[in-house]
Amino acid sequence: MKGVKKISQQIKYREIFSIILIVCGFIFLSYEFSFLKIRIEEINKTKKLLEGKEVFYISERAKFEVSKENISVKSAKVNVPYKKEFSLALARWHLEKERKQIPFAAYRKYTTSIPYGATRTEPGKPGEVEIYWRVYKRGNRILDKQKFKEVVISRPKPQIVYIGRGYMLASRGQFAGKPYLDMIATAYDPGPRSCGTYADGYTSIGLKAGYGVVAVDPSVIPLGKKLYIEGYGYAIAGDVGRAIKGLRIDLGFDTYREAINFGVRKVRVYILN
Repeated sequence: MKGVKKISQQIKYREIFSIILIVCGFIFLSYEFSFLKIRIEEINKTKKLLEGKEVFYISERAKFEVSKENISVKSAKVNVPYKKEFSLALARWHLEKERKQIPFAAYRKYTTSIPYGATRTEPGKPGEVEIYWRVYKRGNRILDKQKFKEVVISRPKPQIVYIGRGYMLASRGQFAGKPYLDMIATAYDPGPRSCGTYADGYTSIGLKAGYGVVAVDPSVIPLGKKLYIEGYGYAIAGDVGRAIKGLRIDLGFDTYREAINFGVRKVRVYILN
């Protein structure tokens, strides 16, 4: 009998607990529906209030701060367009991603594999990066956006422009097999009219200036090279000059008149050693 009585008490307690849960759930749902009803009524009131009117809004916090500092506030009018749609949607964080290109760099390289002055371009290729964003938005309206991480999908390939520093090779004649360059030649003499007031008659490497000593750009023809210049003869690259850059060469003469008579010509220069 005691066991039966104990079981009936347990059943009774369970029924009471179930009734309490049902009542609490009903109260909670009633509260939620009441809150939603009040919210909808407030939205409808706001719709009627804003329709065709100008309003000024200041938060309660702002009112408190202004009154605390005894600052006089002049009312401002702000036009608020009336919209028919009102959303009860909550703002949420979303994870979004986008892809962007990484621009490639451009470099120049000098090479002897192509003739002097010629160029060859190796095209570059942009890279690609994927950017992840944490976006806080309500519906389609973005309220905040924060970069989360970046993932490089492919790195950019640089563009390389190869600039020729090589020589052509003579195929026949006295200098067959020798490298040569087609250059623009000017002329000078050792005196001050060609080399300036402080000319001492000697080149930058200590050679006596005059016929057979020419000025070159050392990045094109290294100093000390033995040369043969068509229309001039044998010479040595023994000097430099501010105006002698690239495919230009300045030929030495013993007198100013000889230099003037030579003028400016296009010549072929053979590098002998």
